Amino acid sequence: NDLLQENTEVLSEFKNIENAWYWARANSWLNDFINKDDLPSLERRLEQTNKLIDRNMAKLSALLAWNYCFDRMSESHRRFLVAWQVAFKKASMKYTKFKSKYMKDAQKQLSKCKDAIPAWVMPLHRVYETIEPNPEMFDLIIVDEASQCGPEALPLTYLGKQILVVGDNKQISPTAVGIGREQIFRLRDEYLYDFDHSDSFGVEDSIFDHGRRRFGAPIVLREHFRCMPEIIRFSNHLCYQQTPLIPLRQYPPDRLEPLKPVYIAEGYREGKNSRVINRPEAEKLVEQIVKCCTDSRYDGKTMGVITLQGNSQAPLIENMLLEELDSEEMTKRKLICGDPYSFQGDERDIIFLSMVAAPNERIGAFTKDVDERRFNVAASRAKDQLWLFYSVTTNDLSQSDLRKKLIEFFEDPADSVIGPKNGLEELRARAYQANRQIEKAPLPFDSWFEVDVYLQVISKGFNVIPQFKVGEKRIDMVIEGNKTRLAVECYGEHWHGPDEYEHDTERQRILERCGWNFYIIRESEYYANPEKAIERLFEKLKQMGIYSLNDPEYVAKEGPEKKKEIKKDIDYKEEKINTYQKNLKNEVKENPNVIKENNFFYTSKQKEETKAIREKPRREDHSLKLHNLTRSQIKLYKDIYKYYKQYRDFKKVAKRVSLTSLKIQEILEKGKDI
Repeated sequence: NDLLQENTEVLSEFKNIENAWYWARANSWLNDFINKDDLPSLERRLEQTNKLIDRNMAKLSALLAWNYCFDRMSESHRRFLVAWQVAFKKASMKYTKFKSKYMKDAQKQLSKCKDAIPAWVMPLHRVYETIEPNPEMFDLIIVDEASQCGPEALPLTYLGKQILVVGDNKQISPTAVGIGREQIFRLRDEYLYDFDHSDSFGVEDSIFDHGRRRFGAPIVLREHFRCMPEIIRFSNHLCYQQTPLIPLRQYPPDRLEPLKPVYIAEGYREGKNSRVINRPEAEKLVEQIVKCCTDSRYDGKTMGVITLQGNSQAPLIENMLLEELDSEEMTKRKLICGDPYSFQGDERDIIFLSMVAAPNERIGAFTKDVDERRFNVAASRAKDQLWLFYSVTTNDLSQSDLRKKLIEFFEDPADSVIGPKNGLEELRARAYQANRQIEKAPLPFDSWFEVDVYLQVISKGFNVIPQFKVGEKRIDMVIEGNKTRLAVECYGEHWHGPDEYEHDTERQRILERCGWNFYIIRESEYYANPEKAIERLFEKLKQMGIYSLNDPEYVAKEGPEKKKEIKKDIDYKEEKINTYQKNLKNEVKENPNVIKENNFFYTSKQKEETKAIREKPRREDHSLKLHNLTRSQIKLYKDIYKYYKQYRDFKKVAKRVSLTSLKIQEILEKGKDI
């Protein structure tokens, strides 16, 4: 005691020793409580258990379904099923004149055993071949892809007690090429005059259209599981602005770049009407597919080719592919070539689009509803990556042309939603000054805990999106990288208590089935040691390849790639400018009102557009020379270019226009007056 009295400084330090002792005991207890369980190991174990539950549930469901089927099947049912199988096999033989007889036998056998099978799955034409029709013979009929089913699907309403119609009026509808509408109108007026909405019974009206008229408000399914978010965004802008599809797929690690535009400067169009082809475009597309097939990143990926104009480009590409790839590789990749109608209701990991159109021929605008539906289907078949091969620039297309919208989308896709990066200093000030017992956290945050975590993560240079909406659900925050992203949930007693635990767990499981990765931060752990809690999050981000912009590892890994991307973009734009000038040189031979400047050809509008593309000041004092061509000369030049595209031979062209081959060559190479 005498020692303490002599040293007042030591005495003052021991003045609050009791409170310090209580604090140390509480801190020790809290650390023991937080660290008594290995949370990362428990979370991994929980994930393994959930996967095991899913597998066992799938096996159990299958066993119960088969057990139910066999329990209701009698020996009589079994015999009739075998008899139906034999009769149907006979009817399916290619060369038999008794097909109708065998089919009737099959129908009779099936009518005796229909009730033994709980659910029948078959295409529409097979329904009418297989069953003997009776009213309400099925409890429920589900019509998938109903927007493609025309009047031939109407008898289904007779066969079922209830009918569930599933479809999309923004996708491909029935086409009735070659069917005279006058005859349809006459039959409708003769037999359906007393029907309500008799005008809806046409060859172009689908059973989905009938359902919309007669069954009241539809149930709109907005959650989209197929495409990467960047890919489905085009369809959202084009067709679903009122009820946009909500992509639920998560970015897998090291994902493929979703959108890949390829401009073919030398592309040209041949043929007419539905027989048009673009050979250079087809060659580039096939070359790229072959490269992808040898690239390890595309191992196990399925592929498809969709052409956006005509019926001849797809067979051309398919024949080229057969020369480059063996049939086994094409079968393994499920690689088929067709138009959007061929892919309705189908999907592939990788889709290659061929636009076909080229500036060497007149380009008719795609603006009709049927064109919109075709483009919607074509652009939404790819799960992981969508390629676009095109030979035109946006300057070659009208403003309303769907091709122009598609090219603009690929060249400059809309940015993803970003978090409230503006006003960060204001948010920090509010977080520091606020009386948290009274004031609520600012929107979009649910709690001050989320605000604190957000500020700490974003201060490190990460891209953070708070209250990220996924379907009807929300994630507290999402941290995005270039190729993947992580969902972060902030669990606290006030915001995620015991009552909400089951709901939160179920929501997390649903999103994990869509590929989302979750990281949980608990409020008690965070406020006990914020730096340590956040450090674990940063380690998780690094494992997933999500880097801060300030991270030296990010600069080392991503810096060179970014430089390559910038150089590639510059080269791409320069190639477009050069091609633009090349097309204008060709145009001078057909257009009398063209200006020549510095060995480049412009219309006044094109000159301004090229100037904007180059983004460089241009001198206005260059000498101008006007090319004046008579109408007969213009017509002759057009004929020469048309025949040369067709024959690719000066002599053959000369015979068609009564000129010498040397003169033809001179006109084509220099564009001189005759």
